[in-house]
Amino acid sequence: MDGNSFLYFLSHNWMWVLLGLVVLIILIKFMPRYKIAPPDNALIISGLVRRNYKVRNHDGTVQSKRFGYRIIRGGATFFIPALERVDKLDMCLMQVDIRTAQPVPTKEYIPVFVDAVANIKIGSDDIAIATAAEQLLHYDAEQIKTLAKDVLEGNMREIIGQMTIAELVQNRDKFAQESIKAAMTDMSNMGLEIINLTIQNFADVDGKVVDTMAVQNVVTKERDAEIARAKAMQEQNQAKVEAEAIIAEQNKNLEIQKAAYKIEQDQKRAQADQAYDIEKESIRKKFETEHAAAELTKLQKQTELQRQQVEIERERLNVEIREKANAEKDARMAQAEADRYERQAKADADLYQAEREAEAIRRKGEAEAEAIRLKAEAMKLYGQAAMLEMVVDKLPEIARSVSEPLSKTEKIIMFGEGGATRMARDTAGTMLQTFEAVKESVGLDIPQMLKDVTTGGLVGKQPAGTPAEADAPAAE
Repeated sequence: MDGNSFLYFLSHNWMWVLLGLVVLIILIKFMPRYKIAPPDNALIISGLVRRNYKVRNHDGTVQSKRFGYRIIRGGATFFIPALERVDKLDMCLMQVDIRTAQPVPTKEYIPVFVDAVANIKIGSDDIAIATAAEQLLHYDAEQIKTLAKDVLEGNMREIIGQMTIAELVQNRDKFAQESIKAAMTDMSNMGLEIINLTIQNFADVDGKVVDTMAVQNVVTKERDAEIARAKAMQEQNQAKVEAEAIIAEQNKNLEIQKAAYKIEQDQKRAQADQAYDIEKESIRKKFETEHAAAELTKLQKQTELQRQQVEIERERLNVEIREKANAEKDARMAQAEADRYERQAKADADLYQAEREAEAIRRKGEAEAEAIRLKAEAMKLYGQAAMLEMVVDKLPEIARSVSEPLSKTEKIIMFGEGGATRMARDTAGTMLQTFEAVKESVGLDIPQMLKDVTTGGLVGKQPAGTPAEADAPAAE
């Protein structure tokens, strides 16, 4: 594109070009930026985002509040320029020199000057950072040191008034710890914490009290040393005298013991000579007495041995006879007990068998009675049909009974023609006569019942034309 074309484009599209430039400037101005917080700094970003943080009140209590800022420690975050503001809170260690401008009276009302060094910093937790952000955000290091110095000096004055000058000089660590403990609350209310406190020097107003205490301490130590040396010499001399007395006493006791030992030794020698003769005679008599006692004992033992042998033999015979008798008695008792158990077992078996047979007979009788009862009920329910069924079941037995005499006949001789037919007719006639006898005795007409069945009569009902049918009421 040449210059004329570019000018032509600008003359006709200058509004769009201006709008694009404005948008570009706005994007560059408000584009989110990236901010990094090093470990020794905390970023306080105020603006769009609101968060809850715990803060420490002046009375030492902790309260959760909602603030329009966020805290970034040892990390990184994005922020929007012109809409958010970034402030840094220095968390580095700060050294505070504490020198009392005026003397502070101790518990003994002795005014002293104190020279100390404290290391402080802003606390690392959210409570301390939020509290410091609220109170110390725009304070520089010197201003923070001045605040901490005033707090520490005031608490040190209070602790000095509670201790003697000797305690201050001899126990500086206790003074430092008590001062830190007293100032901890006030420092926490500003978001600060005390790392350590070192006491460098104590001095009184005239500079003589501490020196006097040192001299007095030296004199006291020397006096104590002299007293200790004197006591040691005294104890040494006393120990020497006591040792010499003890040695003299021991020497006297030794001479007395030696004389006593000599007298005792002479007495014991004389007693020993006399005792030797007495003991010699006593030994002789004792030997004779023991020899006679030994002979008597030998004779007694022989007699006792013979007596024991006789007792043993008699006891052996008694044991054999007694054991044999006991064995026979035990055998008879065992046999009797076995016979008794056998008879008892046999009686129990017979009783059990009799009970089983009686139970079987009883059950068979009950079954037959039940069968008869059921048959009676069936006959009662089905009438002639049941009786006909019974008669039909018995027809083979009736025929067998009629023909049984013929089956026992070895030889039958028949004359004339039709002998076999006539025999069959006679057998049938015998059965009919049997049916007639049944009819006359119980009133059961078997041929008529069979005829009714074959002609379509209803089994169990009276045949048509019988008096029962005539007397029955007409079906509706």
